[in-house]
Amino acid sequence: MKHFYKLLFAALLLLPIFSYAQSNYKPGYIVTSKGDTLKGSIDLKEWENNPSNVYFKSETDVKNYTAKEIKAFGSTNVTYDQYIGPISTDETNISRLSTGRDTGYKQDATFLKVIQKGPNVTLYSYVDNLKPRYFIAESQNNQPYELIYRIYHTPDRGVETHSENVFVSQLYGLAQKYNPTSDELKLSIEKAQYNGPELKKIAEKINKMSADTRNYGTGSAIEFFAGAGVSINSLKLTGTFPFYNAPNKTSVWPTLSVGANIYPNANVRQFAFRVEFLFTKNAYKSIVDVYYNQPEKPKSNYQFDQYIAVLYPQILYNIYNTSELKFYLDMGLAFNLSKNTGNDFHNNFTGESASNYLSLNTYWITYPVKAGFVINKKFDISISYAFKTSITDNANNDAKNINNYSINLTSLRAGINYNF
Repeated sequence: MKHFYKLLFAALLLLPIFSYAQSNYKPGYIVTSKGDTLKGSIDLKEWENNPSNVYFKSETDVKNYTAKEIKAFGSTNVTYDQYIGPISTDETNISRLSTGRDTGYKQDATFLKVIQKGPNVTLYSYVDNLKPRYFIAESQNNQPYELIYRIYHTPDRGVETHSENVFVSQLYGLAQKYNPTSDELKLSIEKAQYNGPELKKIAEKINKMSADTRNYGTGSAIEFFAGAGVSINSLKLTGTFPFYNAPNKTSVWPTLSVGANIYPNANVRQFAFRVEFLFTKNAYKSIVDVYYNQPEKPKSNYQFDQYIAVLYPQILYNIYNTSELKFYLDMGLAFNLSKNTGNDFHNNFTGESASNYLSLNTYWITYPVKAGFVINKKFDISISYAFKTSITDNANNDAKNINNYSINLTSLRAGINYNF
Protein backbone atom coordinates (compact mmCIF):
# COMPACT_ATOMS: atom_id res chain seq x y z
CA MET A 1 0.00 0.00 0.00
CA LYS A 2 2.96 2.32 0.57
CA HIS A 3 3.80 1.95 -3.14
CA PHE A 4 0.25 3.02 -4.01
CA TYR A 5 0.70 6.19 -1.93
CA LYS A 6 4.01 6.96 -3.62
CA LEU A 7 2.60 6.51 -7.12
CA LEU A 8 -0.43 8.65 -6.32
CA PHE A 9 1.71 11.39 -4.78
CA ALA A 10 4.04 11.41 -7.78
CA ALA A 11 1.09 11.63 -10.16
CA LEU A 12 -0.34 14.59 -8.23
CA LEU A 13 3.02 16.38 -8.40
CA LEU A 14 3.25 15.80 -12.15
CA LEU A 15 -0.38 16.74 -12.84
CA PRO A 16 0.35 20.39 -13.81
CA ILE A 17 3.02 19.23 -16.28
CA PHE A 18 0.73 16.64 -17.84
CA SER A 19 -2.12 19.15 -18.01
CA TYR A 20 0.03 21.74 -19.74
CA ALA A 21 1.47 19.30 -22.27
CA GLN A 22 -1.69 17.32 -22.94
CA SER A 23 -3.21 17.70 -26.39
CA ASN A 24 -6.90 17.12 -27.03
CA TYR A 25 -7.45 17.25 -30.77
CA LYS A 26 -11.04 17.25 -31.99
CA PRO A 27 -12.33 17.48 -35.57
CA GLY A 28 -12.57 21.16 -36.47
CA TYR A 29 -11.65 23.97 -38.81
CA ILE A 30 -9.99 27.36 -39.12
CA VAL A 31 -10.95 30.33 -41.28
CA THR A 32 -7.88 31.96 -42.77
CA SER A 33 -7.31 35.69 -43.12
CA LYS A 34 -8.37 35.33 -46.77
CA GLY A 35 -11.68 33.76 -45.75
CA ASP A 36 -10.82 30.18 -46.73
CA THR A 37 -12.05 27.37 -44.48
CA LEU A 38 -9.52 24.61 -43.77
CA LYS A 39 -10.64 21.38 -42.16
CA GLY A 40 -8.53 19.35 -39.74
CA SER A 41 -8.32 19.01 -35.95
CA ILE A 42 -8.35 21.65 -33.20
CA ASP A 43 -6.52 21.22 -29.90
CA LEU A 44 -9.35 22.08 -27.50
CA LYS A 45 -8.46 22.93 -23.91
CA GLU A 46 -10.27 23.58 -20.64
CA TRP A 47 -9.66 27.28 -21.22
CA GLU A 48 -10.46 29.35 -18.13
CA ASN A 49 -9.61 32.46 -20.14
CA ASN A 50 -10.25 33.06 -23.82
CA PRO A 51 -7.34 31.83 -25.96
CA SER A 52 -5.22 34.14 -28.09
CA ASN A 53 -3.79 31.23 -30.10
CA VAL A 54 -4.79 27.71 -31.11
CA TYR A 55 -3.06 24.62 -32.47
CA PHE A 56 -4.47 23.29 -35.75
CA LYS A 57 -3.54 19.89 -37.16
CA SER A 58 -3.90 19.36 -40.89
CA GLU A 59 -3.05 16.23 -42.88
CA THR A 60 0.55 17.38 -43.24
CA ASP A 61 1.53 19.30 -40.09
CA VAL A 62 0.58 21.04 -36.83
CA LYS A 63 0.68 24.81 -36.65
CA ASN A 64 0.04 27.35 -33.91
CA TYR A 65 -2.20 30.19 -35.14
CA THR A 66 -2.64 33.47 -33.28
CA ALA A 67 -5.71 35.69 -33.35
CA LYS A 68 -3.91 38.01 -35.77
CA GLU A 69 -3.46 35.21 -38.30
CA ILE A 70 -6.91 33.59 -38.60
CA LYS A 71 -10.47 34.91 -38.53
CA ALA A 72 -12.08 32.04 -36.66
CA PHE A 73 -11.77 28.45 -35.52
CA GLY A 74 -14.23 25.88 -34.32
CA SER A 75 -14.97 22.30 -33.45
CA THR A 76 -18.05 20.31 -32.49
CA ASN A 77 -20.46 22.68 -30.73
CA VAL A 78 -17.89 25.43 -30.14
CA THR A 79 -16.86 28.45 -32.24
CA TYR A 80 -14.39 31.26 -31.62
CA ASP A 81 -14.15 34.41 -33.77
CA GLN A 82 -11.23 36.78 -34.15
CA TYR A 83 -11.33 40.10 -32.32
CA ILE A 84 -8.76 42.88 -32.56
CA GLY A 85 -9.66 46.01 -30.67
CA PRO A 86 -10.26 47.64 -27.28
CA ILE A 87 -11.14 45.65 -24.15
CA SER A 88 -12.15 47.34 -20.90
CA THR A 89 -9.80 47.09 -17.91
CA ASP A 90 -11.91 48.47 -15.07
CA GLU A 91 -12.58 46.22 -12.06
CA THR A 92 -16.01 44.79 -11.30
CA ASN A 93 -14.94 42.67 -8.33
CA ILE A 94 -16.63 44.32 -5.35
CA SER A 95 -13.47 43.93 -3.22
CA ARG A 96 -11.26 45.74 -5.74
CA LEU A 97 -13.42 48.54 -7.08
CA SER A 98 -11.92 51.85 -8.09
CA THR A 99 -13.02 55.15 -6.60
CA GLY A 100 -14.57 57.10 -9.42
CA ARG A 101 -15.31 56.10 -12.98
CA ASP A 102 -12.64 54.05 -14.74
CA THR A 103 -12.84 54.05 -18.54
CA GLY A 104 -9.46 52.40 -19.08
CA TYR A 105 -8.98 49.81 -21.82
CA LYS A 106 -6.32 47.79 -23.58
CA GLN A 107 -5.81 46.94 -27.23
CA ASP A 108 -5.64 43.21 -27.77
CA ALA A 109 -5.93 40.44 -30.33
CA THR A 110 -7.85 37.44 -29.08
CA PHE A 111 -10.67 35.03 -29.84
CA LEU A 112 -14.23 35.62 -28.66
CA LYS A 113 -16.42 32.64 -27.88
CA VAL A 114 -19.79 32.49 -29.64
CA ILE A 115 -22.63 31.93 -27.16
CA GLN A 116 -25.59 32.83 -29.42
CA LYS A 117 -25.81 33.43 -33.17
CA GLY A 118 -28.73 34.40 -35.34
CA PRO A 119 -29.69 36.36 -38.45
CA ASN A 120 -29.31 39.77 -36.77
CA VAL A 121 -26.65 39.58 -34.06
CA THR A 122 -23.97 37.32 -32.59
CA LEU A 123 -23.31 37.36 -28.84
CA TYR A 124 -19.82 36.55 -27.54
CA SER A 125 -18.14 35.98 -24.20
CA TYR A 126 -14.63 36.97 -23.19
CA VAL A 127 -12.91 36.10 -19.90
CA ASP A 128 -9.43 36.95 -18.68
CA ASN A 129 -7.82 37.14 -15.24
CA LEU A 130 -9.57 40.45 -14.57
CA LYS A 131 -13.26 39.76 -15.23
CA PRO A 132 -15.83 38.33 -17.65
CA ARG A 133 -17.10 40.52 -20.49
CA TYR A 134 -19.63 40.18 -23.30
CA PHE A 135 -19.41 41.41 -26.86
CA ILE A 136 -21.99 41.66 -29.60
CA ALA A 137 -21.79 42.06 -33.38
CA GLU A 138 -24.40 42.88 -35.98
CA SER A 139 -24.49 40.37 -38.81
CA GLN A 140 -24.44 43.10 -41.47
CA ASN A 141 -20.93 44.23 -40.56
CA ASN A 142 -19.68 41.48 -38.21
CA GLN A 143 -17.70 43.95 -36.07
CA PRO A 144 -17.88 42.94 -32.39
CA TYR A 145 -17.97 45.61 -29.70
CA GLU A 146 -18.07 45.29 -25.94
CA LEU A 147 -21.29 45.50 -23.95
CA ILE A 148 -20.22 47.87 -21.20
CA TYR A 149 -20.87 47.39 -17.50
CA ARG A 150 -19.10 49.44 -14.82
CA ILE A 151 -19.31 49.57 -11.06
CA TYR A 152 -17.23 51.82 -8.82
CA HIS A 153 -17.17 53.61 -5.49
CA THR A 154 -18.71 57.05 -5.58
CA PRO A 155 -16.15 59.72 -4.65
CA ASP A 156 -16.68 61.20 -1.15
CA ARG A 157 -19.38 58.57 -0.44
CA GLY A 158 -17.26 55.96 1.34
CA VAL A 159 -18.17 52.43 0.32
CA GLU A 160 -21.25 53.49 -1.64
CA THR A 161 -21.16 52.09 -5.17
CA HIS A 162 -22.58 53.25 -8.46
CA SER A 163 -23.39 51.01 -11.44
CA GLU A 164 -23.37 52.06 -15.08
CA ASN A 165 -25.45 49.61 -17.10
CA VAL A 166 -24.38 50.95 -20.49
CA PHE A 167 -25.14 47.53 -21.99
CA VAL A 168 -28.86 48.14 -21.39
CA SER A 169 -28.97 51.11 -23.77
CA GLN A 170 -26.73 49.25 -26.26
CA LEU A 171 -29.13 46.28 -26.34
CA TYR A 172 -32.16 48.55 -26.44
CA GLY A 173 -30.80 50.18 -29.60
CA LEU A 174 -30.45 46.77 -31.25
CA ALA A 175 -33.96 45.81 -30.13
CA GLN A 176 -35.38 48.98 -31.70
CA LYS A 177 -33.58 48.15 -34.92
CA TYR A 178 -34.36 44.45 -35.29
CA ASN A 179 -37.43 43.68 -33.16
CA PRO A 180 -39.12 46.99 -32.29
CA THR A 181 -42.61 45.58 -31.65
CA SER A 182 -41.62 43.16 -28.88
CA ASP A 183 -42.60 44.56 -25.49
CA GLU A 184 -41.32 41.35 -23.89
CA LEU A 185 -37.85 42.02 -25.31
CA LYS A 186 -37.81 45.59 -24.01
CA LEU A 187 -38.86 44.45 -20.54
CA SER A 188 -36.16 41.76 -20.53
CA ILE A 189 -33.51 44.34 -21.40
CA GLU A 190 -34.67 46.72 -18.68
CA LYS A 191 -34.39 43.99 -16.03
CA ALA A 192 -31.25 42.31 -17.39
CA GLN A 193 -28.24 41.44 -15.28
CA TYR A 194 -24.77 41.32 -16.82
CA ASN A 195 -24.40 37.55 -17.17
CA GLY A 196 -24.31 35.02 -19.97
CA PRO A 197 -27.69 33.26 -19.56
CA GLU A 198 -29.71 36.50 -19.45
CA LEU A 199 -27.83 38.13 -22.31
CA LYS A 200 -28.20 34.96 -24.39
CA LYS A 201 -31.99 35.05 -24.00
CA ILE A 202 -32.03 38.71 -25.04
CA ALA A 203 -29.87 37.95 -28.10
CA GLU A 204 -32.32 35.20 -29.08
CA LYS A 205 -35.20 37.70 -28.98
CA ILE A 206 -33.22 40.27 -30.99
CA ASN A 207 -32.71 37.50 -33.54
CA LYS A 208 -36.46 36.72 -33.37
CA MET A 209 -35.73 33.17 -32.24
CA SER A 210 -38.22 31.71 -29.78
CA ALA A 211 -35.57 29.36 -28.37
CA ASP A 212 -32.11 28.59 -29.67
CA THR A 213 -31.51 24.88 -29.04
CA ARG A 214 -28.09 24.76 -30.63
CA ASN A 215 -25.16 23.70 -28.43
CA TYR A 216 -22.46 26.37 -28.48
CA GLY A 217 -20.15 24.39 -26.23
CA THR A 218 -21.17 26.38 -23.16
CA GLY A 219 -23.19 23.65 -21.49
CA SER A 220 -22.33 20.58 -19.49
CA ALA A 221 -22.65 16.90 -20.37
CA ILE A 222 -23.90 14.05 -18.21
CA GLU A 223 -22.70 10.50 -18.70
CA PHE A 224 -24.26 7.61 -16.77
CA PHE A 225 -22.48 4.41 -15.82
CA ALA A 226 -22.93 1.08 -14.06
CA GLY A 227 -20.31 -1.37 -12.93
CA ALA A 228 -19.04 -4.09 -10.63
CA GLY A 229 -15.86 -4.96 -8.80
CA VAL A 230 -14.33 -6.25 -5.59
CA SER A 231 -13.68 -4.63 -2.22
CA ILE A 232 -10.78 -5.87 -0.08
CA ASN A 233 -11.64 -4.82 3.47
CA SER A 234 -9.04 -4.87 6.23
CA LEU A 235 -10.24 -4.77 9.84
CA LYS A 236 -7.78 -3.91 12.58
CA LEU A 237 -8.86 -4.23 16.23
CA THR A 238 -7.29 -1.88 18.78
CA GLY A 239 -8.01 -1.11 22.41
CA THR A 240 -9.60 -3.15 25.17
CA PHE A 241 -12.34 -5.51 23.98
CA PRO A 242 -14.66 -7.62 26.16
CA PHE A 243 -12.71 -10.62 24.83
CA TYR A 244 -9.04 -11.39 24.13
CA ASN A 245 -6.69 -12.29 21.29
CA ALA A 246 -9.08 -11.18 18.55
CA PRO A 247 -7.12 -11.28 15.27
CA ASN A 248 -7.19 -8.68 12.52
CA LYS A 249 -9.07 -9.86 9.44
CA THR A 250 -9.12 -9.19 5.69
CA SER A 251 -12.12 -10.15 3.58
CA VAL A 252 -13.05 -9.82 -0.09
CA TRP A 253 -16.57 -8.92 -1.22
CA PRO A 254 -18.23 -7.99 -4.53
CA THR A 255 -19.36 -4.42 -5.22
CA LEU A 256 -22.04 -2.98 -7.49
CA SER A 257 -22.15 0.67 -8.53
CA VAL A 258 -24.20 3.13 -10.55
CA GLY A 259 -23.66 6.83 -11.07
CA ALA A 260 -23.04 9.75 -13.37
CA ASN A 261 -20.13 11.88 -14.58
CA ILE A 262 -20.96 15.57 -14.99
CA TYR A 263 -18.59 17.42 -17.35
CA PRO A 264 -18.70 21.23 -17.10
CA ASN A 265 -17.12 21.42 -20.56
CA ALA A 266 -18.98 19.03 -22.85
CA ASN A 267 -16.36 19.20 -25.59
CA VAL A 268 -13.08 18.84 -23.71
CA ARG A 269 -14.19 16.53 -20.85
CA GLN A 270 -10.98 16.90 -18.91
CA PHE A 271 -12.61 17.73 -15.57
CA ALA A 272 -15.69 16.07 -14.10
CA PHE A 273 -17.87 15.84 -11.03
CA ARG A 274 -18.78 12.22 -10.35
CA VAL A 275 -21.64 11.02 -8.19
CA GLU A 276 -21.59 7.30 -7.45
CA PHE A 277 -23.85 4.95 -5.48
CA LEU A 278 -22.03 1.82 -4.39
CA PHE A 279 -23.26 -1.34 -2.68
CA THR A 280 -21.02 -3.87 -0.93
CA LYS A 281 -20.57 -5.95 2.21
CA ASN A 282 -18.19 -6.21 5.14
CA ALA A 283 -17.90 -9.05 7.66
CA TYR A 284 -15.88 -10.33 10.57
CA LYS A 285 -15.86 -13.86 12.01
CA SER A 286 -13.27 -15.20 14.40
CA ILE A 287 -12.44 -17.37 17.38
CA VAL A 288 -11.49 -15.35 20.49
CA ASP A 289 -10.58 -15.91 24.14
CA VAL A 290 -13.11 -14.88 26.75
CA TYR A 291 -10.94 -15.76 29.74
CA TYR A 292 -7.66 -13.93 30.07
CA ASN A 293 -4.58 -16.15 30.14
CA GLN A 294 -6.57 -19.35 30.57
CA PRO A 295 -5.84 -21.34 27.40
CA GLU A 296 -7.25 -24.57 28.83
CA LYS A 297 -10.79 -23.20 28.62
CA PRO A 298 -12.68 -23.50 25.30
CA LYS A 299 -12.51 -20.70 22.77
CA SER A 300 -15.47 -18.46 21.96
CA ASN A 301 -16.88 -17.02 18.75
CA TYR A 302 -17.59 -13.45 17.64
CA GLN A 303 -18.97 -12.33 14.26
CA PHE A 304 -20.89 -9.61 12.45
CA ASP A 305 -22.08 -8.75 8.93
CA GLN A 306 -22.51 -5.26 7.43
CA TYR A 307 -24.50 -4.52 4.27
CA ILE A 308 -23.24 -1.15 3.11
CA ALA A 309 -24.70 1.49 0.80
CA VAL A 310 -22.30 4.29 -0.15
CA LEU A 311 -22.97 7.78 -1.53
CA TYR A 312 -19.69 8.78 -3.11
CA PRO A 313 -19.31 12.31 -4.62
CA GLN A 314 -15.96 12.82 -6.33
CA ILE A 315 -13.83 15.25 -8.29
CA LEU A 316 -12.14 13.70 -11.33
CA TYR A 317 -9.35 15.06 -13.51
CA ASN A 318 -8.14 13.39 -16.72
CA ILE A 319 -4.36 13.76 -16.75
CA TYR A 320 -4.20 12.04 -20.12
CA ASN A 321 -7.27 12.88 -22.19
CA THR A 322 -7.93 11.51 -25.67
CA SER A 323 -11.00 9.93 -27.25
CA GLU A 324 -9.46 6.46 -27.22
CA LEU A 325 -7.76 6.55 -23.81
CA LYS A 326 -8.02 8.60 -20.64
CA PHE A 327 -6.03 8.33 -17.42
CA TYR A 328 -7.48 10.07 -14.42
CA LEU A 329 -7.00 10.80 -10.74
CA ASP A 330 -9.99 11.11 -8.48
CA MET A 331 -10.76 12.02 -4.88
CA GLY A 332 -13.90 12.51 -2.83
CA LEU A 333 -15.92 11.70 0.28
CA ALA A 334 -17.76 8.43 0.79
CA PHE A 335 -20.82 8.48 3.05
CA ASN A 336 -21.38 4.91 4.26
CA LEU A 337 -24.75 3.69 5.58
CA SER A 338 -24.68 0.18 7.05
CA LYS A 339 -27.26 -2.44 7.99
CA ASN A 340 -25.55 -4.41 10.77
CA THR A 341 -26.58 -8.01 11.43
CA GLY A 342 -25.19 -11.01 13.32
CA ASN A 343 -23.35 -8.88 15.88
CA ASP A 344 -23.22 -12.00 18.06
CA PHE A 345 -20.93 -13.46 20.69
CA HIS A 346 -21.07 -17.12 21.83
CA ASN A 347 -19.22 -18.41 24.88
CA ASN A 348 -18.27 -21.99 24.11
CA PHE A 349 -17.43 -22.67 27.78
CA THR A 350 -20.77 -21.63 29.30
CA GLY A 351 -22.88 -22.02 26.17
CA GLU A 352 -24.25 -18.50 26.58
CA SER A 353 -24.83 -16.17 23.61
CA ALA A 354 -25.28 -12.42 23.35
CA SER A 355 -26.62 -10.26 20.53
CA ASN A 356 -25.60 -6.69 19.63
CA TYR A 357 -22.43 -7.43 21.51
CA LEU A 358 -20.27 -4.54 20.25
CA SER A 359 -21.29 -0.95 19.52
CA LEU A 360 -21.04 -0.89 15.71
CA ASN A 361 -21.67 2.27 13.74
CA THR A 362 -24.43 2.39 11.17
CA TYR A 363 -22.89 5.48 9.51
CA TRP A 364 -19.34 6.66 8.84
CA ILE A 365 -17.34 8.74 6.36
CA THR A 366 -14.26 7.61 4.45
CA TYR A 367 -11.84 9.54 2.25
CA PRO A 368 -10.97 7.49 -0.84
CA VAL A 369 -8.46 8.32 -3.55
CA LYS A 370 -8.71 6.70 -6.96
CA ALA A 371 -6.82 6.23 -10.22
CA GLY A 372 -8.24 4.79 -13.41
CA PHE A 373 -8.30 4.37 -17.17
CA VAL A 374 -11.16 4.92 -19.63
CA ILE A 375 -10.85 2.93 -22.87
CA ASN A 376 -12.78 3.93 -26.00
CA LYS A 377 -15.07 6.17 -23.92
CA LYS A 378 -16.90 3.10 -22.57
CA PHE A 379 -14.83 0.99 -20.21
CA ASP A 380 -13.66 2.62 -16.97
CA ILE A 381 -11.16 0.48 -15.02
CA SER A 382 -10.12 1.87 -11.64
CA ILE A 383 -8.55 1.13 -8.27
CA SER A 384 -9.24 3.13 -5.10
CA TYR A 385 -8.05 3.20 -1.52
CA ALA A 386 -10.13 4.41 1.42
CA PHE A 387 -8.12 5.61 4.38
CA LYS A 388 -8.61 4.20 7.89
CA THR A 389 -11.81 4.95 9.74
CA SER A 390 -13.49 3.46 12.81
CA ILE A 391 -16.71 1.47 12.41
CA THR A 392 -17.32 1.24 16.17
CA ASP A 393 -19.26 3.77 18.22
CA ASN A 394 -16.48 4.84 20.55
CA ALA A 395 -18.44 7.79 21.92
CA ASN A 396 -21.20 5.42 22.97
CA ASN A 397 -18.65 3.17 24.68
CA ASP A 398 -17.18 6.10 26.60
CA ALA A 399 -20.64 7.25 27.69
CA LYS A 400 -21.43 3.78 29.07
CA ASN A 401 -17.99 3.63 30.76
CA ILE A 402 -17.30 0.27 29.15
CA ASN A 403 -14.37 -1.13 27.24
CA ASN A 404 -12.56 1.42 25.06
CA TYR A 405 -12.05 -0.36 21.74
CA SER A 406 -12.05 0.42 18.05
CA ILE A 407 -12.41 -1.63 14.86
CA ASN A 408 -10.64 0.31 12.11
CA LEU A 409 -11.56 -0.29 8.49
CA THR A 410 -9.45 0.35 5.39
CA SER A 411 -10.62 -0.67 1.93
CA LEU A 412 -8.95 -1.30 -1.40
CA ARG A 413 -11.43 -1.48 -4.27
CA ALA A 414 -10.99 -2.39 -7.92
CA GLY A 415 -13.72 -2.30 -10.50
CA ILE A 416 -14.89 -1.75 -14.03
CA ASN A 417 -17.73 0.55 -15.13
CA TYR A 418 -19.51 0.75 -18.44
CA ASN A 419 -20.34 4.29 -19.59
CA PHE A 420 -23.66 4.70 -21.40
